[in-house]
Amino acid sequence: MRALHATVLTVSSVSRRRIYDALLAEPERAWTVSQMAALLPDVSVEAVRTTLHLLLGDRLMDIVPRTRSLTIRLNDDGRATVAAIRARWEA
Repeated sequence: MRALHATVLTVSSVSRRRIYDALLAEPERAWTVSQMAALLPDVSVEAVRTTLHLLLGDRLMDIVPRTRSLTIRLNDDGRATVAAIRARWEA
């Protein structure tokens, strides 16, 4: 796992756990903030937005081209990093 600029991404929280679990359950899926928020009604839209944007800023997600609203998906580095963070929380 490489060093992150947004170290808050490594800090365990209920919302971050739920978001990471959703991302890892469907690692090839492209997401918008609203799609993720609809899937996780117990997580605030702000938590979803902030987490996804921080992941994007740390280049763990790529923007899906030719989409109307911001649509992003985990890249290979993102999958490995999010999985490693999540595994550390279980240890």
